[in-house]
Amino acid sequence: MSNVSNMENTGAIGQGRSLPWPRGRIALVAGWVIGLAIVLAIPLLGLSPIWQAAALLTVIYVPAAVGQNLIIGNAGLLAMGQAAFVGVGAYASSVLAVRYNLDASITILAAIVISGGVGALVGFPALRISGDYLFIVSLGFNLIVIDVILQWGSVTGGATGLTGVPTMRLFGYDLGIGPAFYFGTVGIVLLSLLATQRIVSSRFGLTMEAIRDDELAAASVGINTAAPKICFFAIGSALAGLSGALLGYNLGYVGFKSFDVSASLLIFQMAVIGGLGRISGSILGVCIIILVPEVLRPLQEYRQLLAGLFIVILMATRPEGLLGKTKITNLIKK
Repeated sequence: MSNVSNMENTGAIGQGRSLPWPRGRIALVAGWVIGLAIVLAIPLLGLSPIWQAAALLTVIYVPAAVGQNLIIGNAGLLAMGQAAFVGVGAYASSVLAVRYNLDASITILAAIVISGGVGALVGFPALRISGDYLFIVSLGFNLIVIDVILQWGSVTGGATGLTGVPTMRLFGYDLGIGPAFYFGTVGIVLLSLLATQRIVSSRFGLTMEAIRDDELAAASVGINTAAPKICFFAIGSALAGLSGALLGYNLGYVGFKSFDVSASLLIFQMAVIGGLGRISGSILGVCIIILVPEVLRPLQEYRQLLAGLFIVILMATRPEGLLGKTKITNLIKK
């Protein structure tokens, strides 16, 4: 009977009829559709300005968290300096917008390319070091970026910051500060997520996961383990640069305090809490870190404390995060 059933299934496929989607796949697609519908409906719900601003900030930080997740969850590189690349992207985009009045299509692309290039350079140490040591090196890079920002005052504005960042002008159309900017930001972020999903589900992405799971075994079958690591570090950094560019347009100001080690810690928490190895996990993590404090506004000043406590509990009970498939404890031991 089983052979007959297999023959029937094979015949159905051969005749052009696909088998039903598994329930997990249906739930995933339904979750994405519902989530996107909620995000698009926020400007139309008449929420208070605080909630609209929090929702916009959540969308802006999604690429940075996804990039952090690519570096840790997919590439298996325990690094925590993501805010530095957000800062590189923010300053790159804002300087071009303020000093040269360039279109956002150019400034955002420049932020992505420059942050990705810097990320590739920083990714080279990952070829020789890993685990705790890479974690320390990445934090050191974060401090270097802050120092460069402060010392290069003629370009970055130094401790004062860069003011007068104009509203986003995309392909010649000024999006302003209202719903047009919100929907434009959602569209840009969605495109980045689609591109990221294509990368992680491609053969290249699966190769990177094989290297993460067992680098010696991957090398033994002839896989180049160096190039994928650098590429994923660069891609993760480029996504952070995208968040930086959008953040500059949103605030109209860029200052070094937005990109210090504490900011890197928050982005790290977004990736780990939501779940390593899954884009949906990063999105959930951003929502938890940014939106939950708005719900518990009286406890706003304890945001980092509560998030840290939550991570400790989560690591003890579910090391891969809420939606994740990779345990961070495996990376620490490497």
